[in-house]
Amino acid sequence: MKKLFGNETFKKILYGILSFVLAGSLTACSMFVLLKTTILNESFLMNSLNTSEYYMDLCYEITDDMVDIGDASGLNRSFFEGFIDEVMVRKDIQQYVDNFYAGEKLTVDTGDFERALRAAIDKYEKKKGIDPATLTEDSVNYFVKEAAKIYSKNIEITYFSMIQKKAISWSFKSLLYAIVLGVVVLALVCFIFFTNKWKHRGIKYISYATGASSLFLLIVSALVLVSGVTDKVAIISRSLNDLYTAVINSFLVDMLIMGFVLLTISIVLIIIHDNLRKKVL
Repeated sequence: MKKLFGNETFKKILYGILSFVLAGSLTACSMFVLLKTTILNESFLMNSLNTSEYYMDLCYEITDDMVDIGDASGLNRSFFEGFIDEVMVRKDIQQYVDNFYAGEKLTVDTGDFERALRAAIDKYEKKKGIDPATLTEDSVNYFVKEAAKIYSKNIEITYFSMIQKKAISWSFKSLLYAIVLGVVVLALVCFIFFTNKWKHRGIKYISYATGASSLFLLIVSALVLVSGVTDKVAIISRSLNDLYTAVINSFLVDMLIMGFVLLTISIVLIIIHDNLRKKVL
């Protein structure tokens, strides 16, 4: 064994392989950390919602859908202008997202919406001088019921009900994998550093690994962002398209930042390596 570790060629091959494994482990660990802190994190999603035009577009879409059934109930487009309150939409979306990450049933409480709608109808009748008999109780009830369905359907974020269980499972798994890979990375770093007689050589191999990992993260994220692939995604409605595009772009930007952090670490290690090597020589 001593002879093997004393053989320079064998050492170079061994540490080259370990550097490769370290780079892969560091990259995988970084990706799981990114998943846990971005897509699988409620704060990240809410930030994406707030920084995109999701709420504004959603209000327009709900209004357009309600106009179609409003005609059948004797309510023209003027009634709906400004009715959909963005504050109410934000509150219901927040509750929906809370339920998603908490693993609770994904339902939308339309009670406030229905009460606000009935109050708006009464106000509209008085303002326009419409005979109450024109809007029968049955027609109003039908309209409110159908409008509540439309509102609920739009508040529900498409695909969330399908991926909720997997998202919760991956939230735990990503944390577990990140911890395990973090331990592997630390073990490899310690082994490479402490088994080298000349410490600058150990630092050199570690810098190679961090550099390779950083380049992977930087190149992949930069290529996707520059290519504009996310802007070409077409998902059902404009609001959802804005949301998913914002989420993907934010994830890629964070991936880019992670790559720069690792690149900085790699450059610092190279500088340390050079300084130590000069002292030895």
